[in-house]
Amino acid sequence: MTDWARLHVSYSQYEVTTVPGATGMTIYTVGDDLLHVVGPNQVTGFCGIHTGSIEARLRVLSAPPTNVDAGWDAISEATLWSPSGRLSVIGLMGGVADTLVDIAVPRGLIRIRVHARHRLHETVRTDDDPPEQHELHVWAVSEQTPYRTVLADPMGRGWEQKPAKAAEWAMLSLVPRPSTRPAILPPLPPDPYEDDTGLARVTVVRHRPAPVDLPVGVLPVGDLEVRLERVDTETLRWSWATADTPIFPDPLTTLPDDEPTTVRLTTRPDGVTLRHEGVRGRHAVALGLVWDHLLDGTGTCPWVGTLRGQAADATARAEKYRRLRANQEAGGSH
Repeated sequence: MTDWARLHVSYSQYEVTTVPGATGMTIYTVGDDLLHVVGPNQVTGFCGIHTGSIEARLRVLSAPPTNVDAGWDAISEATLWSPSGRLSVIGLMGGVADTLVDIAVPRGLIRIRVHARHRLHETVRTDDDPPEQHELHVWAVSEQTPYRTVLADPMGRGWEQKPAKAAEWAMLSLVPRPSTRPAILPPLPPDPYEDDTGLARVTVVRHRPAPVDLPVGVLPVGDLEVRLERVDTETLRWSWATADTPIFPDPLTTLPDDEPTTVRLTTRPDGVTLRHEGVRGRHAVALGLVWDHLLDGTGTCPWVGTLRGQAADATARAEKYRRLRANQEAGGSH
């Protein structure tokens, strides 16, 4: 375990990240009063103090904890993808503590449990109050499960969950558009923090207390599509394919995953458990967010509208460029 370190936070937030600079969802999409999921490589922790210092430390466990530690006001946990086996805890505006940067953690999927106490805003905090403290526990896992409130702060507030918005971001993250970096420039070097060489595939797990209907058929994803084919009453095959009718002028042809994966649905007295097996670790968090929405049973694909808008913009730009080139070749100036 690291020693207690003073970490400067801003806007009541700090970031826990395994890939520095990785982009993700906005906060207030998925999470609780203590922890918000941002993406596969990042969660945001929430403090009582708006601007100032908290005490923080981190402990790497060799196995999942068997008990919930006492003495804390709030405890929450979430799963991250740690391709390089390095993790940092950083204040929102860049506040750092040497002992909380580039900490060695297990490679692959990890579970992070955040404990917090004494979360007081500076307007009510006095010199007699103990310092605000956050302690993070990290351990290796092989299954991606949703964020969980282990202990709710009795003084905390609830947040509206936005599974459709999260699913939209997640699916778009799985089918990024090609880089627009000019070809004349040399390619960027690979990010060592994203190297997942040798890491095993993992399983996404979701549970519902009541029966659910799986979306058998095709999920449109712009130039690509997800095919969900029934194998038997409890098993589906998930596979990526190019769409028969692409929507972008320069269609995607590279699939997020060339290998089909297996989706199993098991019904027991306590409800239904979905296991999406054999997925790439870097995709696990995003696929979990997609399943959170699909299992709600709305039958919608919230990412479709965004992709169509992007395709329309790309088509307009391509047509403008085509006309410009045609005009230049014809010797015109406008």
